[in-house]
Amino acid sequence: MKGAPVVDFLLVGGGLASATAAETLRAAGTDGSIAILCAENTLPYYRPPLSKEFLLKGPGQTKIFIHDHSFYRDRNIEIHLGSRVRQVDVDSRIIETDAGDHFRFGKLLIASGASVHKLSLPGANLEGIHYLRTVSDARSLYQAVAHARRAIVVGASFLGMEIAASFATRGVATTLIAREDLVYEKLCSSEVSDFFAEYFRARGVNFIFGEEVKEFWGSTKVEGIVTSSGKRMPCDIVAVGIGVRPEVGFLGDSGIDVDDGVLVDQHLETNKPGIYAAGDVANFYNPISRTRYRAEHWDNAVKQGRLAAWNMLGERQSWRTVSYFFSDVFDVTFNVVGSIDETDERVVRGSVKDQSFSVLYIENERLRGAFLLDQSLVEAKAAGALVANRSDISATKTKLSDTGFPLNRAALQTVLVLQGGGALGAFECGVVKALEERDIHADLVAGVSIGAFNAAIVAANPSKATHALEAFWRDLSLDTPDIPSEELRRAVSSLQSLVFGSPNFFRPRWFEPILSPAQLLTSWTSLYDPSPLKATLSKYVAFEKLRDSPVRLLLTAVDVETGQLTIFDSYVDEITPEHVLASGSLPPGFSWTTIAGRHYWDGGLVSNSPLDQVVEVGGLTGKNVFVVNLWADKRALPRTLPEVLARRDEIVFAEKISRSIRTWEYIDNYRKLVEEVMASLDPKTAGQISKRPRYIETVGEACPLSVTRITREPVEGESVSRDYEFSRKSIDQHIADGYALTAKTLKAAGHS
Repeated sequence: MKGAPVVDFLLVGGGLASATAAETLRAAGTDGSIAILCAENTLPYYRPPLSKEFLLKGPGQTKIFIHDHSFYRDRNIEIHLGSRVRQVDVDSRIIETDAGDHFRFGKLLIASGASVHKLSLPGANLEGIHYLRTVSDARSLYQAVAHARRAIVVGASFLGMEIAASFATRGVATTLIAREDLVYEKLCSSEVSDFFAEYFRARGVNFIFGEEVKEFWGSTKVEGIVTSSGKRMPCDIVAVGIGVRPEVGFLGDSGIDVDDGVLVDQHLETNKPGIYAAGDVANFYNPISRTRYRAEHWDNAVKQGRLAAWNMLGERQSWRTVSYFFSDVFDVTFNVVGSIDETDERVVRGSVKDQSFSVLYIENERLRGAFLLDQSLVEAKAAGALVANRSDISATKTKLSDTGFPLNRAALQTVLVLQGGGALGAFECGVVKALEERDIHADLVAGVSIGAFNAAIVAANPSKATHALEAFWRDLSLDTPDIPSEELRRAVSSLQSLVFGSPNFFRPRWFEPILSPAQLLTSWTSLYDPSPLKATLSKYVAFEKLRDSPVRLLLTAVDVETGQLTIFDSYVDEITPEHVLASGSLPPGFSWTTIAGRHYWDGGLVSNSPLDQVVEVGGLTGKNVFVVNLWADKRALPRTLPEVLARRDEIVFAEKISRSIRTWEYIDNYRKLVEEVMASLDPKTAGQISKRPRYIETVGEACPLSVTRITREPVEGESVSRDYEFSRKSIDQHIADGYALTAKTLKAAGHS
């Protein structure tokens, strides 16, 4: 519509997902305009406290607002209160509100949340029947409870149970009516249901299972209910918690796909480019579990709001995390990790009687989700890691019910980090051979540049990659002149590769015929064409099977236009030869590799040892990490300009892992500081905080990270162009050196 204000980033919904997205957009440095349309007449706020602290202490004693007015004002984030969206015109990129206001958007985030299911029964409009979704609902319910002696709660959902606990804590005689035979029916666990039913009864809450409310009675105010079996129960107040439905009515004619929410892909983008959804309303695809679902949790709203913001800024980040949900009832706090939908097996750990247990939900020998009551942070973190890493637990499943078997032992990862280094990558072949001979096999392998090629072969040949790697390096190696002087032989061999290339790896552009202006030297973006490598890789990597490999593959590349490091993840992305080549597209030797319209260079330009990316994807759990360092940490002072350039590359590429370890030390100090602060709090408050998702994921127990560095030692007389020296003799020597050094390193570390 002509005259409608243009908003670069328009966020529909006044909840946590929108607030987090706005905060992330500004923190990322965008100077584009940002506006949040809030249907309610209040600033974005947290919903979890409404059924707990708010009902117990009242509005004056409960902090619910995410940020105050000054936060949005100082960051130039517009807040439009009372702006409920009526419709979205995708073609003209215009939104219309119920008040008749219009906004034209560049990028749109739909974070409209959900609305409560309401009962349509006789007497359902009587005063005193409450639903809890908004702060206005909570304020009304808080005031009503003050004058109530008897309460009915309809629904044994997470919300219904929290409301019942708050009512009983305030001294109200409370009865909870559940249509199902279980409380927390979504958890599909009789153990959980029996525990909480007994726990609530001991605190004055009565339960009626297998019944529904059929009628409310009273004159103008509710005075009681009638159940499906005919029971008449008097009450002063009723609270209904029977679930919510995604708020998508305004999208009816928009062309945006909806089905139990707004359908989005793993990047949270809808079927309409530039339009995203996050939070309760998003029906998203989770590539780790390979399922589609909605998650109505605080933690999910934060993570998705952040992810959507990055992708609205032009990133292509994928959902690859695990949702955490927590609930406080009376004096206990429990967590739910991951998803329990469609799981076929349950394992109970710990003692239900002693009020300390967990339920593990398993499907196809993999943990999909977990319920944890009064479990350690190590246990919660391990459960999240097992879900996120899609770990095969078949070897330890029989031990999972035994609390003497630490869950973090099942979650312990063996990680192999492979650097880039051209022909020196043959050294990594020897490393893998030595590891496999000692029965050390990676659960996760991260590669960059030439290490990406090796890593793809390792992931494609789990536990038996040596033969394929040796054959691959034979394909890359060259027959070169046999010259008595080793130093001269290496120099001639390097020159041969630089001038004539490697038939199964790369070919020089100067031998290509010039058939168009684009092939002129002035139009080159690289010196070599690496396309032969794709056919060579395909001999040893069944790319279509990588997603099902027990070895998770991470490759890193740099987006040429944004300069951002990108992670290609075999559990998230359909890895192709182009993804591997993108990780190794080091300029000016190789040009960028284009994937889905984006252009990538070698990830080693940012980090040649992507340990940070391993932790980001693999989670903060125990890891035995083997890092192959192809570049010398120490060397004598260079004497010539070529040696200066070679030493520069060594310093740049070798230092990354040291920097990562120092970062971990910094994080560990931060963690210890938080623990000191926690120790100063009263035990109940500290206990509740320790169960929060943010605490579990970012603080919690220190992560045991064991790093074994296998550093290639410089060879006397090797050329400064050693990474281009592909002679068969040198390749064989690199493999032998990698094997010998790894065997020596492992022996010193106690591996036989």
